[in-house]
Amino acid sequence: MAKEKNWTKRQKYAIKHPFEGNALVSASAGSGKTSVLTERVMHKIMGMEKCPGINVDQLLIVTFTNAAAKEMRDRIGAKLREKVNDANTDEEKHYFLKQLRKLNSAHIETMDAFCQWLVKKYYYIINLDPDFRILTDVSELGIIRDRVWNDLREQLYADDRDGSFARLTRNFSNDRSDEGLTDVLFKLYDFANVNQNPQQWIDQLTDFYQIDGSLTNSKLYQKYLLQDIENKLNQMISGYQQQIEKAESNGITKLADFLQAEVAKFQDLKNAVETLDWDSLRKVLNEFRWDRFPSISKKTADEAQLLVKDQIKGVRDTTKSTLMKLTQKYFFANEADNLTAIENSQKIIAKLVEVEHQFTEAYQTAKRKKHAYEFIDIEHFALDILTGTDEDSQNLRHEFQQYFAEIMVDEYQDNNHLQDAILNSMKNTQHENMFMVGDVKQSIYRFRLADPSMFMEKFNDYPVSENDELIMLPDNFRSVKNVDDFTNLIFSQIMNADLGEIDYTGDAHLKFNAKYPDILDTKTELMLYADDEQVNDEKEQLVTNEQRQVEMIAEKITDMMDNHYQVYDREAHTTRDLEYGDIAILSATKHNNFDISSIFADYQIPVAIDGSESYFKTTEVQIMMSLLQIIDNPYQDIPLAAVLRSPMVQMDENQMAFLRINHKTGNYFQSVLEFKNKFDQQANTEFGEIVLQKVKVFLNQLNDFKDYAIKHGLAELIWYIYDQTGFLDYVGGMPAGKKRQANLHALYQRAEEYEHNGFKGLFAFVQFVKRLQNRDDDLAEATADVDPNSVTVKTIHGSKGLEYPVVILMDATHGFNRMDLMNSFILDDNLGLGIQYFDAKRHEKIPTLQYLAINNLAEKRMLAEEMRKLYVALTRAKQKLIITGIAKSDKKHSAEDAMLESWDKASQSDELVLNESLRSDAKNFMDWIGTALARHPIYREAFGIDNDVRLLTGDQANFTVQFKELKDFQSGLPKYAEVEISQKEVKAGVTADYIKQIMNFKYEYPDATKTTAYQSVSEIKGQFDDPDIIQLGSLAAKNEVLKNTRYNNETFAEPQFLQTAQAPNSREIGTATHLVFQKLNVYERVDLDAINTLIVQLVADKLLTQAVADKINRDAILSFYQSELGKRILRYPENLHREVPFSLIINAGEIFSEFQNDADQKILVHGIIDGYFEDPEQGTTLFDYKTSFVNPNHPDDDIQKIRETYNGQLNLYAKALEDILKQPIQHKYLYLLSNQEFLEIE
Repeated sequence: MAKEKNWTKRQKYAIKHPFEGNALVSASAGSGKTSVLTERVMHKIMGMEKCPGINVDQLLIVTFTNAAAKEMRDRIGAKLREKVNDANTDEEKHYFLKQLRKLNSAHIETMDAFCQWLVKKYYYIINLDPDFRILTDVSELGIIRDRVWNDLREQLYADDRDGSFARLTRNFSNDRSDEGLTDVLFKLYDFANVNQNPQQWIDQLTDFYQIDGSLTNSKLYQKYLLQDIENKLNQMISGYQQQIEKAESNGITKLADFLQAEVAKFQDLKNAVETLDWDSLRKVLNEFRWDRFPSISKKTADEAQLLVKDQIKGVRDTTKSTLMKLTQKYFFANEADNLTAIENSQKIIAKLVEVEHQFTEAYQTAKRKKHAYEFIDIEHFALDILTGTDEDSQNLRHEFQQYFAEIMVDEYQDNNHLQDAILNSMKNTQHENMFMVGDVKQSIYRFRLADPSMFMEKFNDYPVSENDELIMLPDNFRSVKNVDDFTNLIFSQIMNADLGEIDYTGDAHLKFNAKYPDILDTKTELMLYADDEQVNDEKEQLVTNEQRQVEMIAEKITDMMDNHYQVYDREAHTTRDLEYGDIAILSATKHNNFDISSIFADYQIPVAIDGSESYFKTTEVQIMMSLLQIIDNPYQDIPLAAVLRSPMVQMDENQMAFLRINHKTGNYFQSVLEFKNKFDQQANTEFGEIVLQKVKVFLNQLNDFKDYAIKHGLAELIWYIYDQTGFLDYVGGMPAGKKRQANLHALYQRAEEYEHNGFKGLFAFVQFVKRLQNRDDDLAEATADVDPNSVTVKTIHGSKGLEYPVVILMDATHGFNRMDLMNSFILDDNLGLGIQYFDAKRHEKIPTLQYLAINNLAEKRMLAEEMRKLYVALTRAKQKLIITGIAKSDKKHSAEDAMLESWDKASQSDELVLNESLRSDAKNFMDWIGTALARHPIYREAFGIDNDVRLLTGDQANFTVQFKELKDFQSGLPKYAEVEISQKEVKAGVTADYIKQIMNFKYEYPDATKTTAYQSVSEIKGQFDDPDIIQLGSLAAKNEVLKNTRYNNETFAEPQFLQTAQAPNSREIGTATHLVFQKLNVYERVDLDAINTLIVQLVADKLLTQAVADKINRDAILSFYQSELGKRILRYPENLHREVPFSLIINAGEIFSEFQNDADQKILVHGIIDGYFEDPEQGTTLFDYKTSFVNPNHPDDDIQKIRETYNGQLNLYAKALEDILKQPIQHKYLYLLSNQEFLEIE
């Protein structure tokens, strides 16, 4: 019997309580939410207080990822099997066996998978053609969108008699491109579609621009702008009041009176922003004057007073900057100019709404014609099915409301409004029955349009609602105490409802509840590479700060490994040496992954990089894309420089600088042309001649490519470039050459597909690729097998839900991504669209006040999301946290001093939570971490700072802060053992006799070189076949070369998007068929519905692709279970054993004739038996599924060939099985799916 887990009181409540309403479980990191969910499912099945047990398929369990759904299903299955084994009665056993049978068909899946199932089954309610596919290939999706938009745009230009479309386009264009409107249109489409009624949401976009009356009386000002202005003024006043108390307590009355006078001025400003009209207020703010800061004599003041004065002056300087920024941000224009910009912007948005509707209609029509939809379309179809007013919809909705006893939602904080509407339509109307689990502090998917505000609304409302309940799970069972303490130390100072969307107080804190020994080193380490050393070595100067940071991390890992850092194995209840697989490096971006890969290789550190590089960002593809850009237009400096520096031209920095020095004006291509035309008139040098030769070759080649592009298609041009430059062959000789070649092949194939869809031209293709990248829809590279004992490298997003003994958060000084805040438009779910208005007369873009209002909210949301990303990163660590970054020097300070000075601004904050202005000014994670540590006694003592800040004196977090300089590094790479060679051997040299001795060496066991010592059954099955067949089938020279090689790959390692796009081959179909046989639930009825349901689930779990799933022979699988053997299996399902692995040591002579006279030669054979059945009446039957084709016109020939091919394989299986079971095998069958027949093997 399984041991009962020690649940906390709150966990027990969440697990066992039969709620009469909805329940929201706020589960902090490491609190065991998946275990709680699983256990609640079990209690729902077994029955709760006043509630009888239910079937598992009466629960709808929605997860955020397919992996989470699989884990949940596996956990529930394991629990049910325990219940079967522990059952005291036959009735109890059969009940849990029934639940096991129902588990496969239970709805434990993502929203996408559930909606797909719903639409496939009830399509008729909305008159939808059920023969559709899902558009999962981002490039195909992009091509369809571009095609629809290009056609529509052409028509809009043709019909633009009043010039409104031209004005719309110009408003979102810039000096370099007119593609801005495309970006707005596509993002607006995606943003609107996560709403329940996207078209209605779009129609309301102009409402926010309706101003009736004066600006200061408008809803825009009163509700949004005034709130931000008053918040800033209140922060200024609050900051001053803290400084007044500090001045008074230190006896500096003169300074306290001065500050009090300025507070009175701030109060006057508060009155002004509430009462004055716009222009009057603008005048007051622009004319605000600051009095001279009072001086304090060093003769009369003590050291403490002088220190306080400096601190107060720092606060005042910050306040002055705040007011100046506030004035410049909002009051740059008078009321008339603002109203004109708003009125014209309203017209622009009205036209945009019109165009958006036209695009949506055309785009949906195009997808409908292709019978292909996005996941968001499927969710809308599901909502239409569930919320329709017709009788079928009402009946189905009522059926679901009655059938689902509880709707469980995992990661609720990452849902959106559309998904919430779908779930709400199915909840019971008489008694609420939603059980939602999540943690808003871990909501990091806003870029995927997740909306954590729904979680927060319930979080704030549930304690006061009659039947709804909020349950907090703060206990952390994952991490050591210091990880909890350090995380709490940071977030108690930086996260609150104003900036962070939740107060990090009380139960929001991590509560240590894990068991670890006290002997472990759990101290958190901050390590910063200081860049202020002057490096004289030319090679060292080429090493970037980012690469130095990676070296610093590599040295830290090497040091921990060399010094046998101890980790605690909680399963074994003992400590052990650190392994590479215990370490995870997390980062907000992937931009350091290439450096990690190459530098870690130098340090001999194995590494597994998750998504090492996006496809279009790989070096070889970037070079090709740059070349395509300059073929289209060579007057582009960045792509031109990329090509000149590439292996195609091979210019170095000095040669490129030489070109620019000889022609300092104009763009870089003009420098190239000028150099070629005038070089003969300049002083000739050998260096110049080399540059000239490269320039001539490059220009000739460029002109050749331009001529070729005029007469040929894009794909042909790309292949012509490969052929003429040898670039495809060149990258094949680089590290990971096959993958690089596959990436270039993929570029050619993508171009071919692009043209196949009706697009033409280099420029259009380049713009298409840029849009993919801008939407973060880059394509993935192929993944490679890696050593499981490797350092894991992941993005923070990729690490969510995972845990590691040692976590290194790297590049914590990397700046936040503020690109969305700098766009000419910005979106908000409640306020709609904010735009910058292009004033054609002034030829400048003016941010509308609506844009500024939405931008304020967006910036706060962005910072809150970044805080949550930091929280996720820190809470992945089980035992030790290491945080790294780069400290940069400035003109006045060393790197260390500059960093410490910026952090010491925290001393201006006298409350536990740091000033909002300080937190909102943060540029990166390290700004938050550093300022949060700066008031801690450990920090202030370590850097010799007067310890006058007493807020954190009781804090128990333990940490160090280290600044590493280049001289602190070791020589860099591991020292390799020197090979000892005697002087005699060196002097002797290499003689002819010595060479002959090597060449004539004969190995003592030549036969052993003709086979491997480790064989799979598939590799040796041919050894039992007819000798003539063996000879005829293996005479190719290539087979002779490769036959002793364990793993052969004759094709390129293709990128993932190409792998999924290709038609499935017979091997993939065979593997998929085996998987269905393995997973099919034989404890319940086996029919076509059960088989189809399982296949849909396997596709949803990403275990099968849809293309492979469509090729599975479902009838043949059903026929197996309709046979006599299949019927016996269904009668005694517990006696069926599937996918049984085995290893067997046998005499080599039993397989290979050349070893028949050598009884000492052994080989290890391994394989997997498809299945065997222990029939209580007829003994044991071994069977193997084969998808080999049988020609119905000549079946006998094919069947005989199959028998000969697999005879030896099945006999070897039988031998292994007899050894395992210690009993004879009565029957051996091959089941041929092609003709649905059993073939008995003698």
